[in-house]
Amino acid sequence: MNPLKEKEKWGVEFIIHLLRGIAVVAGVLTLILCTLLIANYFQLKRTDPLNSPALQKLVNKLDQSPQDQELRDEIRALDLMARRAYFTRRWQIRTGSYMLLVSVLVFVICLKALTMLQRKLPDHGGMRWSKSPWVASALSRKVIIAGGSALLIGALAVAFLSHSALKDEYLAGYREGVSAETPEEAPELEAVTPDEQEIKENYLDTEELKRNWTSFRGSGGKGIALSENAPVFWNGTTGEGILWKAALPKPGFNSPIIWDNLLFISGADRESQEVYCFDRNSGEMLWRRPIDEVPDSPEEPPGVSDDTGYAAPTMATDGSYVFAIFATGDIVGLDFEGTPVWARNLGVPENHYGHSSSLIMYRNLVIVQYDHEAGASLMALEAATGETVWETQRDVMTSWSSPIVVYTGRRPEVILNANPYVASYNPETGRELWSVECMMGEVGPSPVYAGGTVFAVNQYAILAAIDIRTRQIVWEAYDDLPDAASPVAAHGYLFLPTSFGIVSCLDAKTGEVYWTQDFPEGSYSSPICAGDRIYLMDKSGVMHIFKAGSEYVSMGHPELGEESWATPAFIDNRIYIRGHSHLFCIGVQDEQ
Repeated sequence: MNPLKEKEKWGVEFIIHLLRGIAVVAGVLTLILCTLLIANYFQLKRTDPLNSPALQKLVNKLDQSPQDQELRDEIRALDLMARRAYFTRRWQIRTGSYMLLVSVLVFVICLKALTMLQRKLPDHGGMRWSKSPWVASALSRKVIIAGGSALLIGALAVAFLSHSALKDEYLAGYREGVSAETPEEAPELEAVTPDEQEIKENYLDTEELKRNWTSFRGSGGKGIALSENAPVFWNGTTGEGILWKAALPKPGFNSPIIWDNLLFISGADRESQEVYCFDRNSGEMLWRRPIDEVPDSPEEPPGVSDDTGYAAPTMATDGSYVFAIFATGDIVGLDFEGTPVWARNLGVPENHYGHSSSLIMYRNLVIVQYDHEAGASLMALEAATGETVWETQRDVMTSWSSPIVVYTGRRPEVILNANPYVASYNPETGRELWSVECMMGEVGPSPVYAGGTVFAVNQYAILAAIDIRTRQIVWEAYDDLPDAASPVAAHGYLFLPTSFGIVSCLDAKTGEVYWTQDFPEGSYSSPICAGDRIYLMDKSGVMHIFKAGSEYVSMGHPELGEESWATPAFIDNRIYIRGHSHLFCIGVQDEQ
């Protein structure tokens, strides 16, 4: 035999042997990953970090001994451990899915290369390992094609089922802060049209909007009330300081909205969904409107958790119409007499807790944050007709936070918080203005804006202070972060409430922690700044009132007399609070 051909044959034989080894390793790895992913996925489906038997047992024990601080700390630690394990497992599924796809790809490439090389290999007898019956059987074309196809389909199925998992970056990787734009590459802000230049005077900061409470956390979603002398004492049990109290026919966790003397709120359960209008001075229910016969509304409502329900999103109003959205995806516009003007279904949100993102207005547009498992989007509906003016698809996970509308000094922006992006959009067109990749987990808190900085936060993730012009994270924090309640920024401070009872006050410019306060109950309600005071309702119905300052100074802890998870509304030095069963008006009798 020609020595060159013999050398070539041995070289090809060696490559074939190497490729076979890689293919075997990739095949074994594929089998292991596929088995682990399927097992992990079904285990994840059976795991509910919010309702573990051990945690529930401790909670029941706490009900019998509410003053047991050691037991309370044990519950917090177990809850933290369960949630972290839950999120870690979701991250493992996503990462394992990618590894499975890579191993299948390597397996297929090796097989293709083997096929091409074996066609070129002279048939002069081979090396001893090439005649192994085990290798020959393992590389049978029919078995390889069938097995590889099945594994690939399995990998794709697992990846699809795991699409709601956490992004595969660690928190340390987020600290660089900027996603698509670095400070050097950040484009100039959009040119401002004359019409946009007048928006601040003609819409966002009008006195009419300021004196009304038009959406979740007030106008623009800022959490700032004009009330300088809101009450600091009342007692829901004795009735002291309660101007009126009205029963709510159906449950809900949304907040009241107010325009002039009309107060609007919604309620829903599995059977029906409704909108209510009250006279805010007397508490009389003026009308009660069932929301039914909505085109394309589902026959059966989706599953929701008890702490979200079917009417979690707060309504919105533009002064002519009121708008409500429910966990079914039904959204409706009504006039102030309760007559439906339009109704439609946006598609049932695939959300394992239930939809809770509140509505907000921008001029004549109803802004809807619709981030759920079937597809995330931000949309604007025409207030008078309900027709879609624009819709922007978003590459984010399911989010329970609500949008805010701010004026940055040069232009209006709609800002959203989700995993993994904090992002800003032009409210006129829906075009993305900027985004910062810094968030993770199941995002509940809404962002807040003050002094050129956006503050976005989520428990087990990060508190990021983002400079709105440079798109840089100027400071960050990781301790005692909220999972439901949204922060408020006022008087140069940032206030963070948690669902496990800790409230923190930070310097809004530097992130320095001035103080933390541990209350017996945590909060789902978001804090509101009224004058120089912060009002924070805890889940038991106790309002914690304290100074907006660098030291914790309590102004009182008045009790509502029933549980409350909703954020209060403030108008004319009166406070309107939704409890679990009633609507309360709190204030001084002779104040209007």
